[in-house]
Amino acid sequence: MKIAGVIAEYNPFHKGHQFHLDRGREITHADYVIVVMSGNYVQRGTPAMFDKYTRAEAALRSGADLVLELPVSVATGSAEYFASGAVKMLADTGIVTDLCFGSECGSLMDLQKLADILAEEPEEYQILLRKYLKEGMSFPAARAHAMKEYAPDLASDLLDAPNNLLGLEYLKALKRLHSTILPHTVQREGNAYHDITVTDGKSASASGIRDTLMKSQGVFTDRILQQLPFPELYKDYEGLSPVSENSFSLPLLQKLRALQDQPLEQYFGVSAELSNRIWNRLDEFSSFSGFTDLLKTRELTRTSVSRALLHVLLDVREYKPASVFRVLGFRKSSAILLKELSAHGNLPVITSLSQAGIPPKELYADHLYESVRSLLHGRSFQNEYRRKMLVI
Repeated sequence: MKIAGVIAEYNPFHKGHQFHLDRGREITHADYVIVVMSGNYVQRGTPAMFDKYTRAEAALRSGADLVLELPVSVATGSAEYFASGAVKMLADTGIVTDLCFGSECGSLMDLQKLADILAEEPEEYQILLRKYLKEGMSFPAARAHAMKEYAPDLASDLLDAPNNLLGLEYLKALKRLHSTILPHTVQREGNAYHDITVTDGKSASASGIRDTLMKSQGVFTDRILQQLPFPELYKDYEGLSPVSENSFSLPLLQKLRALQDQPLEQYFGVSAELSNRIWNRLDEFSSFSGFTDLLKTRELTRTSVSRALLHVLLDVREYKPASVFRVLGFRKSSAILLKELSAHGNLPVITSLSQAGIPPKELYADHLYESVRSLLHGRSFQNEYRRKMLVI
């Protein structure tokens, strides 16, 4: 039995993701597809615009057979942490045979060559990396410059695209785990990852869809609806202010005030420099996004600052790979996967919160998200203990 693994955020699930699922199943000849997906918070260091159950249902309706949830510290980590935790989760299933990921270049051979260098870190490359870091570059920028100098022909365009970068991290993680999972890549089609335009007849990026919804204050225009395989799933969001980091501005400010002047290095991703900047500029706080902009520097990227602030808010103090398989949903026709996962997986399978095993901080993060969303949208609070996993 061949089982393909897919690592995703699906924020939201759009037709480009549908293409990736379909193509991934085709090139891997998979009998089943297991998706490990971010929950209510995502890798950019922000809350997801759409809750995890809505996104998981879209994936299941579109052909995914089983959706598992990534822990918060993995879902909101840097590309390396995100990839490492997600790949480990797939490996821990004991049943995933293949990994399929999207990339801008579409060349597994080129990505693998580059990933091998990054995983082994030859001395010459390390010297170059340290040189650029000393010049004050952020780590991603220093790594890109070092790699382009170390392997100019190979790295000239691979390190400039976000999906390529994530793909490299997946390949590094597989190598370091000595995993037998076989990697495959599907070339990304449609708009680039950071392209926020949404036009008729062309696949938009998730960031483009989110940006358009923010500008329209939650109105799903025809152009947006054309991008979503199952637009009816979003009826509860129609015309309502989208969930964003600024929806969490007050909780973040309250948390920082409660911690006033305490060292924040205890939180995942918070350096001494960032901790000092937070306290020096706290009185200028206007919003989550505004404060992030105030704190960023040449060395501290905006995304790394946003992640760090989110970790303070959610009390995430360290990177913790999955300790359980939290099942968000599955297809009835693929129920055998739950049995196989229980029989061969390295972690306990959790299908209900009545079962022990979900870390308390994961529940806190979910209930904070739902509290903010329910107040923002004027809807009743959905307690995680009473939510049932999806069965399609």
